[in-house]
Amino acid sequence: MGFIYGIINLDGKTVQQEEITPLARAVKWDAFHEQNEIEDNYALGYCYHPEGESKAGIFKFEDLIILADIRIYNTPELKKHFPFDSPEEGFARAYLLWGTSCANYINGDFSVVVIHRKKNEVHLFRDHIGARPLTYWFHENRLIFASHEFGIVKSGLVTTSLCEEKLINELFWFKEIYTQTVFEQVFKVIPGHCLSFSQNGKKLTKYWKPEEIKQNKTLSFADAVAKLRALMIAATHSRMECGKTGVHVSGGIDSTGIASILADHTKEKSQLIGYSWTPEIFQGAFEGIDEKEFIEAFSTEKKVFINYLRLEKNEFSKNEIIPEFEKMQIEHSTMKMAGKDGVKTLFSGWGGDEFVSLSTRGTYNHLFFNFKWLTLGQFIYKTGIKSGILRLRTEVLPLLIPFGLLHTYQPKNWSNLNYLRTNFIKKHWKNIFFNNQKNIFGYGNRTQFMLNLLHNYHIPNRMDSWAIHAERYGFEYKYPLLDKEVLEFWFSIPVLYTYQNMQSRLLYREAMKGILTEKIRVRKDKGEGLRIAYTQQNQKKGEKLVKNLIHSIPEKEHLSFFRPESIKKTLDAVAGKHKFKEIQRQNMFVLYLRYVELVKKYL
Repeated sequence: MGFIYGIINLDGKTVQQEEITPLARAVKWDAFHEQNEIEDNYALGYCYHPEGESKAGIFKFEDLIILADIRIYNTPELKKHFPFDSPEEGFARAYLLWGTSCANYINGDFSVVVIHRKKNEVHLFRDHIGARPLTYWFHENRLIFASHEFGIVKSGLVTTSLCEEKLINELFWFKEIYTQTVFEQVFKVIPGHCLSFSQNGKKLTKYWKPEEIKQNKTLSFADAVAKLRALMIAATHSRMECGKTGVHVSGGIDSTGIASILADHTKEKSQLIGYSWTPEIFQGAFEGIDEKEFIEAFSTEKKVFINYLRLEKNEFSKNEIIPEFEKMQIEHSTMKMAGKDGVKTLFSGWGGDEFVSLSTRGTYNHLFFNFKWLTLGQFIYKTGIKSGILRLRTEVLPLLIPFGLLHTYQPKNWSNLNYLRTNFIKKHWKNIFFNNQKNIFGYGNRTQFMLNLLHNYHIPNRMDSWAIHAERYGFEYKYPLLDKEVLEFWFSIPVLYTYQNMQSRLLYREAMKGILTEKIRVRKDKGEGLRIAYTQQNQKKGEKLVKNLIHSIPEKEHLSFFRPESIKKTLDAVAGKHKFKEIQRQNMFVLYLRYVELVKKYL
């Protein structure tokens, strides 16, 4: 556990104690322990939960200073090249041996800062997938960095403002620019990259290149199953630690697959707790399959206790408005439970949908643009003509109709223009009306589709917000299905195996035979009807809270480029009606409240 932070003056100017102190105070949660070090032109530090052990540290070796928030999962392989006693030392020796490409030799979760004193260079690294966050501000040879952007801004060491482009992208559901935070000139380091700073400026180097991985055409389907199985078990086992462990259990094959591996390798079952977003008790109707029957099947077979979601009054809506917590706000309630239970590690099956248990999404696109039309016809015949037409419309037609006139999922929500002032629209008209959204499926093959999923960075977007708050409650997340070796093997598998026999997720299902509860392993749907109904019910209950909060905002606290009178008018007109669900689903009102809180808290 831990956050890192620091100030480095590349022009040689001395960093003062009174500069690092507010940064440390702004980055850490209340009561966190901190360790700071100041010397000449740099000041570095890390902080961690008072009931945990720090996984961040500082290591000095020759001309190097390493500040790392790091966990390494391939230690035995690295020690074949050099000895080391700590992860920070391991990264330092890797850097001395391989330079800025060193991170590609490390399978782990990390954000690392390397100061090369002799060369007067600074390098910022993030792991291949972005499990550990890292942000920065750079101006006139002065670098300020921290695990999260909110600490940098709250420190008062930088002058910034709200990033209006970021807000526009969220408001109209445009593709987000991952590197840009909600604050102008405060950026995120891209996963799988090294960002280098010197007096000549900054340079971005990509060290992890899954697009260059060649398919192993000699690999049989049976061997692919066996190898994938072994890698997933190893990835899960290497992330296990002493103490209480939590794991997401949705009743789906991804999270419950990881939960099953954990259960099989945990002798004392009281040390393993399952967490579900499904409620234990639900009053009301819902559509689809009750996923709770699958969760209970796992719980009974593996003897793992399940902690079901219990939302207090208005808790869901309140979680949505927390400015530092912008993705999957329902998880915040799980975090509170995990912290109360004393969990040290919380495992997630996040990422399975994109890779190792990828459904048949993108298959129509792959077959069409690779001229495998006979196979495509067979696929359509097997899945049904109606379903096939819908899939073609989603995956293929948007690429044949130019200028983004046909959207993959839904049209832009232009009605939100009613809430913006005219001068703001004029200022950002190009970004609003000519926003170029890249189609996720692309013109390439199914491998390109997976690469597109990887490079739209929605995975680290969620990880960033989860990491910030998990630290607060004294635990950290682990993502075995996004393990570097697992992903690299996945990209080497012949594409055909990812839709073998035209069956969805067959490769993963075969790999989980004898591990994953059979009732779950063979389920055909991916529904969470009960969980979705519970979420919608709590959104509905929170309508009054949202309305009252917007009406209670003092005039001076409203965002200057919004028209609060239009927001209030719409709220009053549709509150309590079915139409409100549609508006709230677009996240307009909650998004506005979140930004108002963000400005009030940080700017």
